Amino acid sequence: MTDRSIILAGPLATPALLDVLGLRGMALTLSGNLSGGADAGLGGDWPAYLSGEGRIAAVRVAQVPELDSYLAVMRLQPIEIDGQSVWGFGAGGGEDWTADSAGLMARVASSLLARLDHRSPAQLHARLRRIAEIVAGGLRVAGEVEPTALLPEADPKRVEVISRFERYGRYFAVEEISLRHRLYSGGWSPVLEREVFISADAALLLPYDPVLDSVLLISQFRMGPLARGQAQAWMLEPVAGRIDAGETPADAARREAVEEAGLKVRRLYPLPGHYPTPGANSEFFYPFVGTVDLSGRTSGQGFGLEEEGEDIATHILPRAELVRLALSGQLQCGPLIIMALWLDREADRIRADQIEGGQIGEDLAGR
Repeated sequence: MTDRSIILAGPLATPALLDVLGLRGMALTLSGNLSGGADAGLGGDWPAYLSGEGRIAAVRVAQVPELDSYLAVMRLQPIEIDGQSVWGFGAGGGEDWTADSAGLMARVASSLLARLDHRSPAQLHARLRRIAEIVAGGLRVAGEVEPTALLPEADPKRVEVISRFERYGRYFAVEEISLRHRLYSGGWSPVLEREVFISADAALLLPYDPVLDSVLLISQFRMGPLARGQAQAWMLEPVAGRIDAGETPADAARREAVEEAGLKVRRLYPLPGHYPTPGANSEFFYPFVGTVDLSGRTSGQGFGLEEEGEDIATHILPRAELVRLALSGQLQCGPLIIMALWLDREADRIRADQIEGGQIGEDLAGR
């Protein structure tokens, strides 16, 4: 090893991350234990170090520019263990880190390194959680069934990407892509210059009480109507939020129900996932109808996360009124219109499921 060798431990010592950073080294074992840090490398805390009789995997590696850049993005600092400076620890917090997240962490690292030619470590650190969510969305795509009805074969060779550059990146990003694609006639299109709005995937939830046959909507200020020139910049919507890296769409829907409406979801009914604006936006939606208990709830309660600038009001209304609003043009959120009409079609089945499971009987007795 050179004089610039350092010791990496815990999440930093996983083979997948070492491979992305181009590192090879000498395996070590340190005394102690890891605590917290489940979202290390994904925008959350890194594990805290606890002294003790446990053993922590580590590796001594040569310090290379890619590693220096990664450590700068993560804002990590070494701590002393057994008289040696060791990297890979932070404040802890949250669930304990496990090697199950190593693959996703490595893919995020690869995405970060690709951006370092035009983004500073500070800029990437500020966007780390969002970048991780986008990378996780790409992994979900790989495991999902491709549409085939009436469409050409799903073959990456039908598109030739000539260049791809992230022109803008903060909470969202805009990429410029130069490409050509196969035509239905069999030839190739001319080279096309396109911009695409890059966003993480989102989970959407329409809370439905099958006993009251009522739903809960939220409303909040939205930039889209304002930018278009519409005076009404507040919009009725379903509960919704970005899917965290390592989180399932269903788990995200349940979490958002608590954050945006203070609701505990009993059963989820998935609707078909879809792109709301496929011509210019990578955003993908996973919608659900979820059964809840709305008894004793009133409209107008404020929810949302202050750190995300959310100011949310809730609205409870009969399912029939929801459908009326959808068909009269009073709902302008496209996914909510789809969810309203789907629920109107499937409400009897959902209510039958609840009766069969004994839930409606229990609810009526409890109310």
